[in-house]
Amino acid sequence: MIEMVEVAQVSYLKARPEETKKKLGQYFTNKEISNYMASMIQPIKASVVRILDAGSGAGILTISASLRCLSLGNKHVHAVLYEIDVDAIPQLEHNMLQLKKIFHNNKAEFTFEIKSVDFVLSRPDKTEKPFHLSSINPPYFKYNSKTSDYANVTEDLYKGNPNIYASFMAIVSSCLEPNGQMIAIVPRSFTNGLYFQGFRKFLNKTLSLERVHIFKSRNQVFKDVPVLQENIICSYKKRRQKSSVEIVTSFGCKDLKNPKLKKYPSEMIIDTSTQYELIRVPETEQDAEIIKIVEGWPSSFLENGYFISTGPVVEHRARQYISDAIKNINNVPLFRMHNIKTFKVEWTGDHKKDARFFLLPGYEKHVTDSKIYLFLKRFSSKDESRRLVAGVYSPKGKNTELIAIENHLNYIGLYKGKLHLNEAYGLSVLFNSTLLDRYFRCVSGNTQVNATEIRLLKLPSREVIHEAGKIYSKLKNIDQKAIDKIVEQYLLM
Repeated sequence: MIEMVEVAQVSYLKARPEETKKKLGQYFTNKEISNYMASMIQPIKASVVRILDAGSGAGILTISASLRCLSLGNKHVHAVLYEIDVDAIPQLEHNMLQLKKIFHNNKAEFTFEIKSVDFVLSRPDKTEKPFHLSSINPPYFKYNSKTSDYANVTEDLYKGNPNIYASFMAIVSSCLEPNGQMIAIVPRSFTNGLYFQGFRKFLNKTLSLERVHIFKSRNQVFKDVPVLQENIICSYKKRRQKSSVEIVTSFGCKDLKNPKLKKYPSEMIIDTSTQYELIRVPETEQDAEIIKIVEGWPSSFLENGYFISTGPVVEHRARQYISDAIKNINNVPLFRMHNIKTFKVEWTGDHKKDARFFLLPGYEKHVTDSKIYLFLKRFSSKDESRRLVAGVYSPKGKNTELIAIENHLNYIGLYKGKLHLNEAYGLSVLFNSTLLDRYFRCVSGNTQVNATEIRLLKLPSREVIHEAGKIYSKLKNIDQKAIDKIVEQYLLM
C-alpha cells in the first residue's frame, strides 16, 4: 500500500504549479522516511491510540504510523488528519479507507476524521482531546510577522514568528497527552539562531528530546523537489528531559536500515547554560570530543572584549553609492565575499567583482573606520568544504580612513582599543582551523554564519590567541595542516 501511495503523491506533486507548492510549503514524504519515522514509535498502552496528522497530504505518515501501532499490538487506532489542500482530500480519503480494510483484515479497527481546515489557525490543542502520537512533515516557509494570518497565533506558547514549521511543531506538542510522542522531519534551522530562541525554549521546557537523525547528504531526503535545507528527524516525548539523547546518522534514505547510533549526555546536546538554549548535533564521536574541547576553553568571545557586526552596506538599498568605475570623486573600497580569502582580505580594484563606494551625501551610515579587523564570510554554498572562512584586514598601506563592508560579511574587532595584528592573525588561525569549523557545524545546520552563534563561542584567552598569531606570522608557507598544528600546540592547552 505504501508504494502505491508514494507513486500517487509524486504524480500529484508533479502536476501542481510550482507557485502553489511554494505557497503551501508542500514536500511530501517518501516511503523510506515514512516507515523509518514509524519505526521510532514506542509501544502505547491505550484501548484506542489517537494519532494526529498535521498537514497530512496523501496520508503516508499516518499509514506508516498506524501499521506500526498494529504491529505493536494496538487493535484500535483513530487518526485525525488536517489537510488544507482541498485537491488532495479525495486521495487522502481513499488511502484511509484502504488502511481501514487492512486493519479489518487483521481483526482490528482503524477510524479516522479528515479536517479540511488550517491546522495552525484552528488551534486544535484548544479543542481536541489529547493525542498519543503525531508523525509530521510540516510545511516550511517564512511569513510576514506583521501582516500574515499566522503572525503571533502561537504567542501563548512561545515568542517570535520564525517559520510556519515551528508553529506546527509547537501546536502538535501542545496537543499531546503526557508521555505522548512527536516525530518530525523538519529543517535543522530551529536548533540554533536568534529567530528560533523562543521556540527552542518552549520545546526544551515542554518535551524531552529522545533522538535526532541527521543526513550527511542534503539532497537525498526529498529527491523530487529542490530542497536545500539541511533536514533532520527528531523524536520528542512529552515529559521531563531524559539524561541522554540518541544521535543517529545516515548518508540518505538507502542506508536507513543500518544507521549509526550513539548516545550522548543531554547536557552536551542541549545547552541550557545561556538564554539561547542551542541544540548541538555531533555527527561523529570525534565531533563530540571537539565540543568538549571548545566548551572547556577558559574564556569566551564576549569576555575577551570582542565585537562582531554585520557589514552595513545592503547593496540593493545603496546602489547610488556603488560603482566599479573610477570617478573623480571621493570613494573607498567596498569589501564583498569574494575579497575574503583564508587569512587574507584582497581588494585591488582590478578584479571584475571589485567595487567602490562613493562618499555621496548620506554615506556616513554605510561606512566603517579603517582598522584591523577579522572579516568572516556570512554565507557558504552547500558544496563548500568549510563553513568558516576568515581573513585579516589591515589598513597599512591602504591610504584610506574609511572602508565599506557589504552585509554578506561579518567583521570582528575590539570594543575598547584597537585589535593588534598578531591577535587578528591568532583569531584567523582559530576560525580557519578544522577544529572550530567542525565545532560550528555541530551547533549550526545553516550555511549562514550568524553573529549570535559567534558571540556565544568559548575561546582561549587573548594572550594565547596573540601568541598563536605571532607563530603564524613567522611561517612562510601556510596550509591547513600548519593551521591545525598551531591550534593543537597553542590553543588546546
